[in-house]
Amino acid sequence: MKPAELLDYLVERERESSTALTPFLAIPHIIVEGNGIFKMFVVRVKKGVIFSEKFDSVKAIFFLIGSKDERQFHLQALSAIAQITYNLDFEEQWLEAKSIQNLKDICILSKRRRNL
Repeated sequence: MKPAELLDYLVERERESSTALTPFLAIPHIIVEGNGIFKMFVVRVKKGVIFSEKFDSVKAIFFLIGSKDERQFHLQALSAIAQITYNLDFEEQWLEAKSIQNLKDICILSKRRRNL
């Protein structure tokens, strides 16, 4: 998929219903054609991104892109993101992280229930 096409999908999805869940967090997600596709892109924007009038300074963005056959994995990823981001220290840790590895550690090492 070309970047412009992906952007069009994300913009259209946002028009349908905002994917900003809090003033700090958004989880834009789209379903794409094909099989076995699941990608997640994690972005920190210290100055914030405007998602809507209400959510005008989103700093943590978890982009999810997947095919219909990966719906179960998509739901598991949403569950993990929810557990990570609702940690009381998440926003502070997210903004204070000094490196990409620190951001990865926040996501990987945060307390959460694991699906077995």
